[in-house]
Amino acid sequence: MQIHMQDIYDNQGQVKEPVADVLSGHKHLLSLLPNLTLLNHHIQAQQDVTLQEEAQTGLYFSFLGTQAIRSVEDIQSVQIRYQASPISGHFEMTKDQQQSLLQICISPSLLASVLGETEDQIIQHFSSMQKALSDNGTTISLPMTSKTKQTIEPVLTHNGHSISLAGHIYSVIFTLIEQLQMLSHLSRCEDCQSKLFHAQNLIEAPEHDKITVQKLATLTGLNTEALMIGFYLVVGQSIESYCTQSKIKYAAARLRQDPTAKSHIVAESGFSEDQFEAAFIKHFGVSSHHYGQIH
Repeated sequence: MQIHMQDIYDNQGQVKEPVADVLSGHKHLLSLLPNLTLLNHHIQAQQDVTLQEEAQTGLYFSFLGTQAIRSVEDIQSVQIRYQASPISGHFEMTKDQQQSLLQICISPSLLASVLGETEDQIIQHFSSMQKALSDNGTTISLPMTSKTKQTIEPVLTHNGHSISLAGHIYSVIFTLIEQLQMLSHLSRCEDCQSKLFHAQNLIEAPEHDKITVQKLATLTGLNTEALMIGFYLVVGQSIESYCTQSKIKYAAARLRQDPTAKSHIVAESGFSEDQFEAAFIKHFGVSSHHYGQIH
């Protein structure tokens, strides 16, 4: 089944009755200023479906999650993209799959006026950044850092006038532009990359199973913001995700050696029983019990 995104929601942002047996979710779109919008969108598939969507010209700052985005903890990653011309495409969702999007869209001309630049300078800047920093030449990915959380939190909790919300959104955009500059430096600096690989090695060392981002930053000589952004660039995962994966892999190796020691291994991992199983299934595709039987 194929459904166009414009046929899913009514004027209140709720799923229309004709597609309610296929999809659930909500869509809230705010037009704050001419050429500045904020979209909060969540969708869940009740069955396998293909969705068709369109994107207009503009700069997109997108915060991605799976469950509905109500707080910063619901956001998993950030994407930045300059769309030079309108496009149309489709994506597939499987039954029970969820996707969430908090997205800022601003025109290059409006951002140029705010920053005191020309529209051509803004377009050239983001186009060159995409070419240099994205895997596919179109979308730049960033992790959620502590600074990003601080700036996006007022956007999620705002309930006042739209003009003050626009101010919060500009703050988010400025923060992400700063992070792009940092990402650009990290991608070219061999010394910084050496420090990032050192951080990866430290995480994988068994004796550092409870290491924190702050401790990693101290040990590598990078500030926490640069460490989180650079680690995502080099490894392709957030530090938190990689730490979880590393601990689960280490726990699996110990389970292979002694399956009867599972309770002790779980306790030492720092996870609860439910967290341990969820992480184990996510990484290996089976529960720790079945993993022990296989190995």
